[in-house]
Amino acid sequence: MSMPVSSTATRTPLPVMPRSLATLSAPILATPRLYLLRRGVKYRVVYDNSVLELPGWLDDVTAGMQHGEQARIAASLPMKLAISDDRLAIIPLLRAGDSVVTASYLIHPSPLLDALVALFEALWERSVPVRLTAPGGELSQDEERLLTLLASGATDKAASRALGWSERTVQRHITKLMRRVGAQTRFQVAMEAVRRGWI
Repeated sequence: MSMPVSSTATRTPLPVMPRSLATLSAPILATPRLYLLRRGVKYRVVYDNSVLELPGWLDDVTAGMQHGEQARIAASLPMKLAISDDRLAIIPLLRAGDSVVTASYLIHPSPLLDALVALFEALWERSVPVRLTAPGGELSQDEERLLTLLASGATDKAASRALGWSERTVQRHITKLMRRVGAQTRFQVAMEAVRRGWI
């Protein structure tokens, strides 16, 4: 998940792009992140949609968001990246199959850092926001979480893992949402959710 570049608290948002959490355990990462959020560090995180397959991911992100983290989901992020105050970036080096980070690039103020900041901002703008509550309280918490997952491209299987439901329960909730908004397809549900400001 989101990892700070250093233990020094920053007051401006810390953009982070964890590409995949498959090699890291969410409980190990949650504690330092939550500690720093409580100290005033601001995180903006773009998660790769591969995290949707990880059990407990949504609960971990929800905990971070309750402490001020801003989270979004995007498909196929190009790398893992953390940027602190537009002054420092870190790119961990991981090859396919690696389970631990053995080295990282540390980027100081330079044209490369400027390019990484621009990359993060572009990905941030194109990614799907993760929301804790929809405007107007029109949705249940389960519906909000399901819509966030669907908008990020989650399959029924991935949504069931993230929510701790069976695939059949996910399908029932989708059908319920479709009836509620008068949609005949999942795409129409997403379009109506956007129109209503739910996502």
